[in-house]
Amino acid sequence: MAWPTRYLFPIIFRPLLLLLLATVAGSAVGCAAKLQLALVGSLIEDVSAATARLDDPELVATGVPTFLLLLEGLLETNPNDRKLLLSAAEAYTTYAALIENDDLPRARRLYRRAKEYGIRALPPQQAQVLQAPYAKFAAAIEEFNDSDLPAVFWTASSWGAWISISTESMATLAELPKVIALMHWVLARDDSYQNGSPHVFLGVYHSALPPMLGGNPEKAAHHFDRALAISEGRQLIFYVLKAKFYARQTFDRPLYESLLNKVLTSPIDAAPDFALQNTAAQDQARILLGQTDDFF
Repeated sequence: MAWPTRYLFPIIFRPLLLLLLATVAGSAVGCAAKLQLALVGSLIEDVSAATARLDDPELVATGVPTFLLLLEGLLETNPNDRKLLLSAAEAYTTYAALIENDDLPRARRLYRRAKEYGIRALPPQQAQVLQAPYAKFAAAIEEFNDSDLPAVFWTASSWGAWISISTESMATLAELPKVIALMHWVLARDDSYQNGSPHVFLGVYHSALPPMLGGNPEKAAHHFDRALAISEGRQLIFYVLKAKFYARQTFDRPLYESLLNKVLTSPIDAAPDFALQNTAAQDQARILLGQTDDFF
């Protein structure tokens, strides 16, 4: 249940990363340190935006570990910086999704680490609520502030992804209602957040689970369609996920093939800000189309 997000930092930007490390290493105390941290954060955002416009997922994948080490170093010096904590939660979630098929145990560890960073980005009182029994938890999250939305989203995303690859543990599965409640909280505040990603999360949830555990194909279709409307079809991965989860679950082969073919015939340069993500989506669509006869 981990969603593609803004992709991370390719090795081509390593000189910038070294510059960041040098900046942090030379930081002073007080206002100067705060200014330097602000500059670091701005540069991280700039590089992230530039990376998202690349069309080479393999190049990006080689640079992700370097970026994660950079974040760890920054957090060592600034353990309570909320922007850094959110960047770490997003980065670890994204990288774990990238390696999940090849190294499940490692992905599980990375999702858990992402969740820990997401929780640390919440105010302490809100973070404590996540440990409460469900009834108390469900009532308390309604008192969360709108400013908590990014931390809630990344906590729920990484938490849900961790659960999805830890289904052998009943104790882990028992945490799923909290994750769903958190994502519904995000949806109620801003259903367009991350271009409709909360809807994709819930679309996968309602598609992947049987009705007795909360699955509902009609709700799944609604959430996927809403996400596609919000994103204006620019994020091709949303079509891939609808095919992979909803179309398979409902045994709708024509829809499955139609969604994946739409991904393959859509020009990458039509949405430059999602070039990297859409290139990866086309790669996944080719694989899924090749598996059509295995599922229908």
